[in-house]
This record gives sequence, C-alpha cells and structure tokens, in this order.
Amino acid sequence: MGLGFKKVIGTGSIPVFQGYGKDISLAQGGFGLDITGLRIGAIIPAGTPMICDESTRLAKPFVTAKLTAAATNTDVAYKVTKNSLFAIGDNFSAVKGAKAYPITAIDTSNAGYDLVTVGTTLGAVLAEGTLVFESTATGATASALPGLGGVLYSDSIIEAGESVSVAIKATVYARRVPYTADIAAALPRIIYSQSY
Repeated sequence: MGLGFKKVIGTGSIPVFQGYGKDISLAQGGFGLDITGLRIGAIIPAGTPMICDESTRLAKPFVTAKLTAAATNTDVAYKVTKNSLFAIGDNFSAVKGAKAYPITAIDTSNAGYDLVTVGTTLGAVLAEGTLVFESTATGATASALPGLGGVLYSDSIIEAGESVSVAIKATVYARRVPYTADIAAALPRIIYSQSY
C-alpha cells in the first residue's frame, strides 16, 4: 500500500461554536458519514444538525435550507439557498406538524438560488429567510423532524469513507446555523445563543 494524499478544501466559514475544550462535548468515537442520497463533493457546514445512528455508528445531515424569496400560499416552486442538499423525492416542509410533500424537481441553473418544486403547495405564506427542511413523513399535517443526535463539529465534504465528529453538548450561534425552535427542542443539550 502506497502513501496517499488527500486534498482538503476549507470553506472559510465564521465560527459557529462558543467556547472550547470542556465547553464542547463530542460523541465518543465519532461517526462514519452516511452518504446515501447525498451529493458527493458537497460541503456540510459546521453546526448542521445531525441524525446519528448509535448502532451502526453512521451519521447523516438533517437537510435544511433557507428561502431566498418569499412564497405565497399557492406556490409549488420555492427558491432556496444555493447548493442545498435537497434531492428529488425528499419530503419538503417549512413547519413541523404542517404540510410536507415530495420534491418533484430541482433546478440549479440560477447562480443565486436553487428552485425546488413540489407536486402540491405547502399552502402557507412564507417569508424570505424561512428555514425549510426534509420531513420524515408526507401529508397535509404530517411534517416531522427526524431524531437528531447533535450538531456537526466541523465542515465536512461528502465523500465515501468520511468520518465526522458530532457535538452532543455545546453552545452555538443560532444566526450562523440551521435554527428553529423545533430544532432547539429536539436538541436540548445544544444551546442556541442569540448573540452575533
């Protein structure tokens, strides 16, 4: 076996964690990155909520994005942040317990946003900046979050064999990571600071 080199590309992102050392607890042993349904080469930013399977030691990002334009209650196409991890077939939602419907198309041709299309409108007026997410269920009142285990400790590139560290106790800047009150409730050991 020869010596292998790996090129790592940083995102240059601003810090998302407050504190260091004992202020942050990582899941012991880390996790392998479950790349099923994810785009190889895409970057998962630090602070992304993670779905962790303790029995298989695999973790997967909770797919979220922000709306880059307001949406009406009749829209079926939604402008989301560029390079989101959404995939065709994912259940698209904006509010836990509300509507969630499968994505039927994703247009990535615009340089400023991705256009996500669902077969049925979410039926809600949504402001620019609203966090949208991949629901674990579909239906008119079925939108649900997955079981979240923590937040990603550092930026990671999606590739086979990648390992990730997941913070299970930490303080993060809420304005710099995917955040809603429902996500915060699902991760009670992660403190979402409202400071800048």
